[in-house]
Amino acid sequence: MKILIATESFYPNISGVAVFSYNLAKMLAQNGHELYVIAPSTNGDFYFEKIDQIKIYRLKSRQNPWRKGHFISKAPFKKVAQIINEVKPDVIHLQDPAAISLATLLVARRQKIPVVVTNHFSLDYVVSYLKWLKPIHFVIRFILNTYLGWFYNRAQVLTCPSKQIADYFTDRHLKSKPIVISNGVDLGRFMPEYGDRESVLNQWKIPANKSILLYVGRLDVDKNIEILLRALPKVLAKKQIQLLLVGEGKIMNQMKDLVKELKIEPNVTFTGQIDNQNNNLPKIYQVAAIFINPCPIETQGIAVLEAMASGLPIVAANGGALPELIKDSENGYLFKSDDSADLAQKIIQILSDSKLAQKMGQKSLEIVEAHKVENTFKEFEKIYEGLKK
Repeated sequence: MKILIATESFYPNISGVAVFSYNLAKMLAQNGHELYVIAPSTNGDFYFEKIDQIKIYRLKSRQNPWRKGHFISKAPFKKVAQIINEVKPDVIHLQDPAAISLATLLVARRQKIPVVVTNHFSLDYVVSYLKWLKPIHFVIRFILNTYLGWFYNRAQVLTCPSKQIADYFTDRHLKSKPIVISNGVDLGRFMPEYGDRESVLNQWKIPANKSILLYVGRLDVDKNIEILLRALPKVLAKKQIQLLLVGEGKIMNQMKDLVKELKIEPNVTFTGQIDNQNNNLPKIYQVAAIFINPCPIETQGIAVLEAMASGLPIVAANGGALPELIKDSENGYLFKSDDSADLAQKIIQILSDSKLAQKMGQKSLEIVEAHKVENTFKEFEKIYEGLKK
C-alpha cells in the first residue's frame, strides 16, 4: 500500500509529533508498505531524501519563530499537489492542521483519496505562546475550534493519542467520534537495564551519591519548566540530587538564568538536545531515579511512555492527559501544576522510600505494556486497509 504522511514536524526534529510520525513511518516501511512523507526542509530549500526506506519530500521553509531549530513550510499548495500527483497514494495520514496538511487535505478531497488525521495538540498549547493576548484568548479559542471542526470533519478518520483529548473533540460536534490510539513506545529500546550507570555519570560529571531526577523534552514556554526548577531548593534541603534536563528550546537561556538566581547551578545539568534515535537516550532513562513532567497540557507524553518503559516512577502535573498514564500513588504521583512545594514533597516521598520507588517503577512497566508501538502500528494499518477498500 502507498501511504503518504504529511506533517510540519518530522525527524530530525525533536517533538512528540516528529517522534510519532517517524516511528510509524519506519514500522510501516519495514512491513512492506511504500512510505512517503511531506515535511518542511531543515535548511530552507526544497530537497528529497530517503531515510530507513522512507521517501521524504522536504518543502521550502523558514525558521519557526516560536520553536528553536524547527522550520515552517512556505506556501506549499502547488508543490504538495505536484507530489501527490506523482506519488498517487492509497491513503494519506495528516499529523496537524497546519499549512502542509491543509494543502494535502484539499488535494486529497479533490482526488478522492481517503484521509486519516491524528490530533497531537490542545488549544492550551497555542494560547500558552500568546500570553500577552490573554484578554482575547476566548476569541482565539473560538476561531481555532471553528477551524479544527471544519478541518477534522473533512477527514474520513480522526484519531487522538488519549481519551482526554478525544473527549474534547467529541464535544466539538464532529461528524464521527475520534478513535483513541496511543502514540506507542518501543519496548525493545526503552527498558529497565542497569549496566551502564557509570559511563552516563562520567559523561555528565555527576557524583555517584546523587539521585538523578530526569526531564526529557523541549525547553519551551508550554512545558512549565520553571515550576520544576523552583521545586529543587526544597528537595535539596533534604536530598542529594542532580536534575538532568535533556532538550533545547526558546527558554533555555532564561532557565539557565533562573538556575543561577536560585543558586542551584551545581545540581542542574543542561545536556542539550539528544536525538530520540540516539542509543544514549535509553541509557539516560536507565540511570534516573524519578522522571518528572511538569507540563499540564500534554495530549499524552511520549517521554513519559519512554520513562515508564524504563521502569521509572513518574511525578507529573495533574493536567491534560497525564492522569491517564500516571495512576496517583501507584506508578508515581500527580502534583498541582502551579505548586512547586507540592512537586518537591512528591519527589522527596519517593526518594525517601526505596521500596515505594521500586514498586512504582514496576507498576509503570505493567501499565506501559498496553502502549507498545507494535499495537499502535497494527491499529493504524487496520484503519488504512479499511479505507482502501
